[in-house]
Amino acid sequence: MHTIARILIGSAGLLIAAGGTYDILIPKLPRGLAAICGDQPRALRLARELLRALGGALLGVGAAVFSIAAAAGAGFSVAQSVLVLVLVIPAEGINALAMHRVGSPWQFPAAFLGIALVGVMLALAR
Repeated sequence: MHTIARILIGSAGLLIAAGGTYDILIPKLPRGLAAICGDQPRALRLARELLRALGGALLGVGAAVFSIAAAAGAGFSVAQSVLVLVLVIPAEGINALAMHRVGSPWQFPAAFLGIALVGVMLALAR
C-alpha cells in the first residue's frame, strides 16, 4: 500500500511540475485566454505574465510534493500527508476552478489533485 501511495503522490508532483513548466514555457497565450483579452496588447501581456507566475508556483509545489514522496521512508507520516494536502488542494483546486471559469481544460489540474488525494488516502490507511 505504501509503495502505491508513494507512486501516486510522486506522480502527482511530477504532473503538477510539468503543468507549471508548460505554463512557464508556452510561447503564446492559449486561444481562450487570448480571446478574453481581445486586441489589447497590455491585457495580453499581463495575462501571459500571470500565467508564467502561476507556472512558477506550480513548478515549486510539484517539486515539493515529489520530494516529500521521494523522502517518505518506511511510510508517510501524518505531517507529510497533511503537507501534501496543504500544497496540492489550494494550488490545483484553485487552478482547476479558474481554468473552468475561462473555458480552459480544467480536467487536468482536477485529475492531478485527485491522484494526490488518492495517494494520501492510501498513505494514511495503514
